[in-house]
Amino acid sequence: MNKRVLALDVGNKRIGVAVCDPLGISANPLPPIQNDEKVFGKIKQLIDQYDVGIVVIGLPLTLKGEEGEQAKITREFAQKLKEHIPDIDIVFVDERFTTTLAERHLRETTKKSKRKQKIDSVSAVYILKSYLDSKSMG
Repeated sequence: MNKRVLALDVGNKRIGVAVCDPLGISANPLPPIQNDEKVFGKIKQLIDQYDVGIVVIGLPLTLKGEEGEQAKITREFAQKLKEHIPDIDIVFVDERFTTTLAERHLRETTKKSKRKQKIDSVSAVYILKSYLDSKSMG
């Protein structure tokens, strides 16, 4: 059986989370997790719970495709994650337009009062879909 893929949209306060189904076809949002001192333990629990083999992290590039300060912070987060969970594979995916896509999706499907709590994980869904799509084409 294939291991699942977990996607993370790393933010300063919250981390959006999504996981694919066992066949690697669909991306499903999970509740976001707080980016605090317990974050790596929480991610480890998700990896164990969903039998995850790869963690995909959205890399926030500039519109020119360059890495700025937020990309540096994201890479540092990934490095710490690898130190806490050495046997996990980490892959970066360009996440430049995922928040825009997520906001558009939520405007069409979700009450305004609920959007803020869902935006991070919906962004993670788009990051995961991007990764899964690249794998199915490859």
